[in-house]
Amino acid sequence: MSDLFRNFMQVGYVTDDIDAAASYLESRLGTVHCVKHYKSSLGGGRPPLNVGDPRSAFVVVDGEVADEWVIDVVLVNAGPTNLEIIRPVSGAVDLYRDAIRPGEPATLHHLGFVVDDFDEAAAAVTASGKTWKQFGDSGGIRFGYLDMRAELGHFVEVMELGPDSAQGFAQLEAASNLIRG
Repeated sequence: MSDLFRNFMQVGYVTDDIDAAASYLESRLGTVHCVKHYKSSLGGGRPPLNVGDPRSAFVVVDGEVADEWVIDVVLVNAGPTNLEIIRPVSGAVDLYRDAIRPGEPATLHHLGFVVDDFDEAAAAVTASGKTWKQFGDSGGIRFGYLDMRAELGHFVEVMELGPDSAQGFAQLEAASNLIRG
């Protein structure tokens, strides 16, 4: 499983107020302007039945396909490190909701790592005796969360980035680097 931890990319946080969290990053931590995505939804989709079937957005939580899964997301980079803040909105989002410290701008939730092949990562997870707490496909990112709270104190997110998502994160990094000169 250690290969899943080779390509660190993200510190993920949760919040109960997405606008206050973005303001905190910008004003107190000095990040560039945060990119906000309101009401991001992966609910209602279904995983492909066969290898090679077309991809569509879906999320599976605790082994069950989620019919409703909606979050707000803030993204900003500090150099190559992506800072993500998630506000759970509705549906099967207790994975995020349960970690919130009410009234605080952000609470550590997960560390994110990029892999070249999500299927290989899933095989490594299975071989280790673990299972995904949540996994899915946004259309641009195949991802899974491992519940490592007992061992490490946080979740671990494993992501395979599609070309558009990789480019989006590269743009966030470039924007961050502009302020450094």
